[in-house]
Formats: sequence, structure tokens, C-alpha cells
Amino acid sequence: MSAPFANEGGAISQQQDVPGFNLSAWALANQQLVAFLLLVVMVCGVLSYERLPRNEDPAFTIKTAVVSAGWPGATVPDTMNLVTEPIEKKLQEIPYLDYVESYTKSGEAVVFLALKDNTPPEMVPDIWYKVRKKMQDLAPTLPLGVSAPAVNDEFDDTFGTIFGFVADGFSPRELREYVETIRTSLLQVPNVGKIDILGVEEEHIVVEFSPRRMAGLGLDPAQVLQSIQAQNAVTPSGVVRTDKERISLRVSGAFTSEQNIRDITLRLGDRFVALSEIATVSRQLAEPPVPLFKVNGDKALGLAVSMAPTGNMLEFGQAISAAMKALAADLPHGIELHVVADQSAVVKDAVGGFIKVLIEAIVIVLAVSFLSLGTRAGLVVAVSVPVVLAMTFVGMELADIGLQRISLGALIIALGLLVDDAMITVEAMVSRLEAGWDLRRAATYAYETTAFPMLTGTLVMIAGFIPVGFASSSAGEYCFSLFMVVLIALISSWIVAVLFSPLLGVWLLKANPGAAHPAPGRIALGYDRVLAQALRHRGKSIMLALGLFALALMGSAALDEEFFPASDRPELLVSINLPQNSAQAETARRTAVLEQVLKADADVSYFSSYIGSGAIRFYLPMDVLLSHEHVAQIVVVTKGLAERDAVRARLEALVQQQFSDLVVRVSPLELGPPVGWPLKYRVMGPDIDVVRAQAMALSGVIGQSPFTRDVNMTSGEPERTVLVEVNQTEARAAGFSSEDVATALATIFSGQTLTSVRDGKRLVNVVVRGQSNEREDLSTVANLQIRTADGRAVPLRQIAKVSYGLADPMVWRRQRQAFITVQADVAPGNTAQGVVNNLAADVAAFSAQLPAGYQLEVGGAAAESEKGNASVFAVLPVTMLVMLVLLMIQLKRISRTVLAFITAPFGLIGIVLAMLPTGTPMGFVALLGVIALAGMIIRNAVILISEVDSNVALGMAKDEAIVAATRHRARPIVLTAAAAILGMIPIATQVFWGPMAYAIIGGLFAATLLTLTVLPCALSLLMQYENKTATA
Repeated sequence: MSAPFANEGGAISQQQDVPGFNLSAWALANQQLVAFLLLVVMVCGVLSYERLPRNEDPAFTIKTAVVSAGWPGATVPDTMNLVTEPIEKKLQEIPYLDYVESYTKSGEAVVFLALKDNTPPEMVPDIWYKVRKKMQDLAPTLPLGVSAPAVNDEFDDTFGTIFGFVADGFSPRELREYVETIRTSLLQVPNVGKIDILGVEEEHIVVEFSPRRMAGLGLDPAQVLQSIQAQNAVTPSGVVRTDKERISLRVSGAFTSEQNIRDITLRLGDRFVALSEIATVSRQLAEPPVPLFKVNGDKALGLAVSMAPTGNMLEFGQAISAAMKALAADLPHGIELHVVADQSAVVKDAVGGFIKVLIEAIVIVLAVSFLSLGTRAGLVVAVSVPVVLAMTFVGMELADIGLQRISLGALIIALGLLVDDAMITVEAMVSRLEAGWDLRRAATYAYETTAFPMLTGTLVMIAGFIPVGFASSSAGEYCFSLFMVVLIALISSWIVAVLFSPLLGVWLLKANPGAAHPAPGRIALGYDRVLAQALRHRGKSIMLALGLFALALMGSAALDEEFFPASDRPELLVSINLPQNSAQAETARRTAVLEQVLKADADVSYFSSYIGSGAIRFYLPMDVLLSHEHVAQIVVVTKGLAERDAVRARLEALVQQQFSDLVVRVSPLELGPPVGWPLKYRVMGPDIDVVRAQAMALSGVIGQSPFTRDVNMTSGEPERTVLVEVNQTEARAAGFSSEDVATALATIFSGQTLTSVRDGKRLVNVVVRGQSNEREDLSTVANLQIRTADGRAVPLRQIAKVSYGLADPMVWRRQRQAFITVQADVAPGNTAQGVVNNLAADVAAFSAQLPAGYQLEVGGAAAESEKGNASVFAVLPVTMLVMLVLLMIQLKRISRTVLAFITAPFGLIGIVLAMLPTGTPMGFVALLGVIALAGMIIRNAVILISEVDSNVALGMAKDEAIVAATRHRARPIVLTAAAAILGMIPIATQVFWGPMAYAIIGGLFAATLLTLTVLPCALSLLMQYENKTATA
């Protein structure tokens, strides 16, 4: 057999026997049993693969809850001090609390509760239960009129399937009936979680009157309200009881339509007045408006469907699509169905793409095996691959890990590693067969000499992934399945290498007794010369390696940093923020301009708009916007990645021209835990006015940087207010209270809900308020006539002073301190971490001049990245300890352990050479690759050092032992490294896994060269030093 490296195995005799249990020998003695186990493993693997859930992203816990309470009519300061403050205090008693953040509006308090990243996911539901209990305990202590605090912790529902229904010729009510019927049917589909209806606009029956006309007729508004309420009351009428039966009495008169309300007759002294003479009655949309949903610019209703955690997204998507297809066939002409989001199609494409990449990686790895080991030996490795994958799939099913972005990537990463053990076993067999050994003895030789070094190396590689598995952060939880899949795959690969591969080798390889030892090939001769030169100049070789490492260390500072890359999905999110006091109608009008542009764009497949709120969570790692009238978000689905970038550039240019007065962000979807704006700086302190002034100054500092754009603040423009200052003396003299004034104003301007109309299966509220023209005229406030108990009408301006002013529409607080976030996007070609580093000096100088009691915090992608990295580095000492323990058990000498351990950092040379010229950023995923790379490097060092010590134990001279071991291990080390490196090539172009692939490719390439040249030099010097010490 020709091979690139000659085998140096002559020092080992066939007659050598190693005592103890030999698993490979047992397998050969029980071939039928082992063959049966092999068949069982393959069948179970196929069944497990079919049953594995398919999802786009791994599940991770959203550790955020929202507590909200309302106090109608209260001012912002009163709401903040008497509602928000007590809720925040109570929530600070919650275990694992990270921070409490809130916003307060007039009459509304919303508090966000965020748990620490290291909160065990299984404890989160119990914590939310405690939150609810504490809010129940707090409710009686809040001011009269405050609604009981409501807790919402359902933020991890992903509505991956969204349907839009656009009607032409149907009323909104009719369309809603059809959509609710479809919803009821879809709830019967297996594994359906929740189904929400989007864009439902509730209707009110509005009774509008003119305060001036009523005052002229001498009518008291309270009389009108009482008449309407009394007419619609449902009051018990009694029961007639006889000897034989009970007969219920019923009184008619309940409202069933707006016409019933128009027909009400009011008594005014000695005459009667029809309600229709003094007021108009009509159906109108409810106020405040609910968020709207639009598809391709047309108003629509949506059905957002989530899957239960136990479901398989591919099967679920097929079931939902089939059910919807049948239901859509029964829709009348004029109602058009649109598929707005279909996560099952995304998952199908993603899984299909990764399977294609996995097959490419398998082909590459097998090609390395066949070219380097020959046909028969390569076939042994080739058969080992599906066996290891089958065992991995069984392990994944037992560990409840499905096929998703992280686990599929982990399979590809593991593929280059899982063939290592099989290659080492087969190469050991081939080397013994080339030396003339028989098949059975050659098959057991690998177990005797390499089984435990291989196991140590495998465990060391697994230890390299410990930071991934035990990082206490949202990023760590997101990537947890990477650790589990690699753990299962590598353990499986060792079992296959010592149990199945020797048996396959006996079946497939040919014994070649008495064969001449193959002559060294050209590559082997060239390597011999390089190794001889390196050993002749040991000191210079080591100094050269140290010099390269120092250069790489300096070069690593120039690597770009990022948290997670943008998604490779074709969607764009267009987030629109108007001034905070804007009405939803204005938000809809400004959004419509963008919708018209998108309609005319040939690169856009379709788009959906959410007005008055952010898009619903249609994929897990999404930063969901809050529901406010001034907020809108458009989800744009383009025809491909190139088209996405082109549409984004055109939209950003349009925003600069026509929307410079708004905060508009055009961004691709995120990967990893949600972040939102990449640059965030929080200015915090006790006084909101000082905070606002400092935040304005900070926005100027950040805006001056050429690396930032779209700088904005969470605190918007002040809103106009009308303050009615009641003269209490005059009011009491006239028989009024401040409550009477507030009630009269609220009835006219906001409306008062009196009763409801029974409209089929729904109740429609009846709201009484002033006419539109008078409600929109601020002079109505001062001219308002308020009636006293004795029927006199008193103008409001007689008992109160009306003034105009400005006030904050919303106050944000964090840890019970007022704060404003200055946020920005990064300029093209930059990363968030890089921009934060560029701004660090200016921001530090700004922070230093803040008044006492005020501080500046960095948030956004840089802060999340720091938290993720810190969680990894926190586990690093454990990783190092585990590696050192494993190395000591295998090598049994501190000097050898330290030597094997310090080879790992030299992988940085290749990492920098691979990532710096290509502009690949060092993100969280790449960092995981770097740490995992350390295990791969140390593994090779362990196998080489173990063989050197074995050769010395057999009586070889130290230098001869080093040369023999290096030559003997060169081929398996190069083959396993080539398999790992070439196996990474298919994912090197992936957006998510590319940085990790580059890190492993470059680092392993450089480390392999150093392991085969510099490590023998270091080992030679170490053994020389030990020899001198021993003889001294």
C-alpha cells in the first residue's frame, strides 16, 4: 500500500502482549453479537433521525415578565410615585432578579422584570408564580381606582405561521366572523399551541352630543346617561310559582342594535325629546385604537399560529398548511388568503441546506480517508461514519435535542472530529499489517497502544466544549446543544473505534504477511529533512514559534468583534417611531408612504405591516417592540439575500430624504439572543430633567462619530397638556368637586361607557361623548357648562383656571432611577463592539463630567457580547482543571502535562492568519471555536508524547524515541487534522458558523505544523534537562 508517510513501526514486535482486558479482542471473539449490535445501532439511528424535532432555532428561556396597572385620569408623577414605585419595590424582592425597568404614562404603569442570565430555566415558572402572588398582595394597598396589577410572562411563544386575510366587498365584522371560524377549526390540528387574531378593530356604538345644544335645551347630561342605562338594564323580574311549575317573568327592552338607542325618548319637564334630536348614534371604531395589521399595504386580519413545544415544525407546518388549504377552499370570493410567515418552510430549507452541507463534509472526510489510507482502509473509516452518526442521533433523541441551527452545525463540526478515532485505529492496523502482522493481532494492537490515549484525547476535546455547555448566559443557553451533540458524537466515535472498527478491519482489510516495508514517499522524505533540521536547531525552532505567537497576539487586537452575525434569511424589519404623543392615524399615514414604495419594488416578494405595535414574534431571537400608537413595524420579505441588501440600501436612502424627522431603522433579522439597537448608552439619575439634558449632550457626542448613524433617544418630544386648576372655594360654593369636573370633561372628550348592546355572540359597548368638532376644539374646555344639583348651569371658567403647558408623555426608570437611552445604529462596514471601542475614550470623558448621583451605562450588542463572553470565561478555569486532570492521568508527569497544555495557545497563529486577512470577526461563536480548538491541539500532543514515553520504556534512546514516535504519529495526526480542516470548508461560507470554521481551520493547520516540528524540539530539550537533573 502506498502512503504519503512511511511507517516507523519496526521497534514493536508482534509477539509483544499487553495484559488486561481488550475490548477489541472481545469484539473479535464475539463477531456475531457485535455485528447484531451494529445492526441495532443503525436501525435505532434511522428511527431516531426520523423522530427528531425540526426547528429553526434552539429553544431558550425568555427570562422577562411585564407587570402593568392602570389608574385612569392620574398624572404621570402621581402614577409614577403611587403605582410604579410600589410595584418596583415589591419586585425587587424576587430571587434571581437582574434589573427592574419601567415606563410611566398618564394613568398607565408598565414594569419590566428581567432575571439574571444564570437563572436555571426550570425555576423560571416558579419565579413568575411568586411575582403573581406578590402583585396580588400589593393590589389592596394601591390607591382607589387603580386596576389590579396584571402579570404577563408569555414572551417565548413563537408564532411561526401567520396567515393574512384581505377582504374586498365584506365588512370588517363579516371578515372577522370568517377568520374566527377558521381559527376554531385550526385549533383542532395536533400540536397547535396558541392562535392569536391580529388587527381586530373593536367597534363601539357612540352617542355623540353637543354640550352647547344640551345646555341650550336645559338638559343635564347625567339625565341622558341614566335614561340610556335604565332602558338597557337586565333586572330580575321575578318568578311565578304555582302548585305544578315555576314560570319566569321576562321584561323586554334590552338593546340589540344602535336603532334601539336612537328610539330612546327622554322626558324634559312636560315634554318628551327623542335622543336622535339631540345626539347622533353610530357605530365607530373603539378609542384608543387597537394595533392594525396590513398585508401588502391593505388592511387585513391575521391568524398567528404557534406550535406546542412537543411538535415537529416540519410535520406541524404540513398539517397546518393542509388544514388551511381545505378551509380556504370554502372562503367566499372576495376574501383573499396570504401566507405571511411559514416557519416550517424556513426550517425545511435550513435543514435541507445543512443536510446538503453535512453530505459535502462527509464526502470530503471520506475522500481524505480513501486517498490517504487506500480503498479498503478508507472503507473501514467510511462505514464508521454512519455508525457514529446513528449513535449520535439516538443520543440526541434521548437528550431531547432536535435538528436546528445549533445542533446541525455541531454535527458538521463533530464530523471532522468523530473520524479521528476510527482513522487512528485503522492506521494502527494498517501499520501493523505492513509490518507483516496477522489481521487479528493487528486489530487488537490499536486498543493496546492507543485506546486510552485516544480516550484521553477525546475527553480533552469534550472538555474544550465545557464553556459552551455551562456558560450561564442567554447566549450560552442558545448554544447549549453544541456541547451536547459534540459530547455524544465524540464518545460514540471512541466506542465505534474500539468496538466496531477493529471488526470491520478484520472483515475488509487484507493481511500481508512477510511483505516488504514500503519505501518512504516524497512527502515523508521531505518531512524527515524538516524534522531533522528542527531538532538540530531546537532553540531557534522554539524561538521562531514564540516570535510567531507574539506577532499573532498583537494581530489578534486588530480582529473585529461582534456578538452574533445578522441572519441569512431574506426578511428586513423596518421599525418606525414617531414622536411619542403622535396619534395612531398619523403613524398609519406615515407608514403608508413606505408601503407604497415597497409595493413598487420588484425585489420585494410581499410585506406585512403592524401599526400601533411591533411585529409579533414570528421567530424566536426577535426583539419585540412595545405596543404604542407612535410605533409601527414592517416585515419585508425579499426575493433573496442580494435583493435584501439592495432593498435595504434603497430604503435607507429614502428614509434619509423623506423621514428624517422620524426614527426609522431598517435591519435584517438577528441571530442569537435579541438585542435591538446595537449601540445603547443609558444615562441614569434621580432628576429626569437633568437626565434629559445629559442625554441630549451625549447624543451629540455619539452623533459626531463617523461610525454611527440614526442616533436617537427613548425620551421623545414633550406633549401638550391642558391643566384645569379648580378653585376649591368657588367650586364648593357652587356645589362641585374636582371629581365632578373631571367626570364631565372625561365624558365629553374621552367618552363614558354606559352599557352594552347584545350583538349576536358579542357585547358592543355604548359610549357617550361630545361631538367630534367640539371634542377637537380646546375652547370647549373653558366654555363647558356644568350643572349643579339644583339644575343651574355654571361655566367651567367661573370655578377653574384653564392653562396650557408641556409635559413628559412617558418617563422611563431602571432600578427605580429615571433614565434615558441614547441609541444608534452602526455605519456600514463596522461592528457594534468596534464602534463602542472607538467611542470609549469620548464616552469615558463624558461620564467623568456627569453630576454626582448620575451615571452612564453601556448596553446593546456590546454589553450582551461582554455578558456572553464573561459567562464563557467564568467556566474556563473549570475547563482547564478538567484538561489538566485528564492529562495527568494519561501522562502521569507534570512536565509532560504542562508541555501538552501549553501547545494549545499556539493555535492563535493560524487563527489570526485565517481571520485577519478575510475580515472575519471574532464573535461569540468564533470564541467557542477557539476554546474547542484547544482540545483538538492538546489531543494530538497527548498522542505524540504518549508514544515517545512508550518508546523510551521499550529501551529506545531518547532522541531516537522522539524521531520514531513523530514519524509514526505524523500520518494519523495529519490525516485527522486534514479531515477536521477540510470537513469545515462547507460551513466556512455560512453566516452563523463561518467565523468558527475559519478559527478552527487556521488554528488547527498552524498547530498541526507546530506539533510535528516544534513540539519534538521542546520534548527533546525537556528530556535533556530531565536527564541532566537526574545525573546531577
